[in-house]
Amino acid sequence: MIAPVKVQRLRANWSGLSRFDMFEIEREMTLFAPPAQPFPVSALTPASRFVVLQLPAGWSGERHRTPSRQILFCLGGSVRVTPGVGDAVTISVGDARLMEDTTGEGHTTEVISPGPFEAVGIQLPDDALAV
Repeated sequence: MIAPVKVQRLRANWSGLSRFDMFEIEREMTLFAPPAQPFPVSALTPASRFVVLQLPAGWSGERHRTPSRQILFCLGGSVRVTPGVGDAVTISVGDARLMEDTTGEGHTTEVISPGPFEAVGIQLPDDALAV
């Protein structure tokens, strides 16, 4: 059995407050790059654009919504994201987060690493990774 990838998701609840929950992305053995041997791969997921971003050390954002539905991959540094409901979550190197709180009151973000936070955000259509 191939373990799924666990991803935290930030989204607005029915009252407009952001909160984190968890979902899994399944993978299966796939001949993805022949003639290389098969390896675990997820289903192809539609994406529209990507952005590479950097938040400087000490940066703090007031409460805001994510600008578009996107999956965020941290490349360097770390941030603390505080939703409207529940505990703050730290995003660090290697973490993936599905950012979906495009409505409601949003969340706050604060760089907590001594250096900048570096990430890639891959923007997704509404039906991609819908769970």
